[in-house]
Amino acid sequence: MLDNQMVKELYLKGENYIRIASILNAKPDTIRKHIYRNLREFRNSHEAEKIRRKEIDRITRYESKSCMSDNVFINKNRSVYKTDAEGNIVINKDVAPVISFDTPRRLVNEHSKKLINKRIMKSNYKRDELFG
Repeated sequence: MLDNQMVKELYLKGENYIRIASILNAKPDTIRKHIYRNLREFRNSHEAEKIRRKEIDRITRYESKSCMSDNVFINKNRSVYKTDAEGNIVINKDVAPVISFDTPRRLVNEHSKKLINKRIMKSNYKRDELFG
């Protein structure tokens, strides 16, 4: 049986019918028909909330990236990171088991042998001599 109150709450929070169906373990078509039949008058509120949530996400992402580049952040906070065998800088889970969403997870070493070889192969440099 479908929980009408829960569907209404999620719909007014800006969730789409597929997301509501996954939360309530129901079929998406059932939720879509329920919304069409019973919650039509709340469509404007639903759209406004959906736009508001999108704007908040967009602004948050912009602000988190506008302050400091990933490279500068990692250089300023070296104690949280460790270097792996290929020279990539990755988060040390022992030191920082929980990090925020805007903390860079890794910085790839652009001068590693693996990436240099990949670029050479992609550029077709002396292909006949290498594979001849």
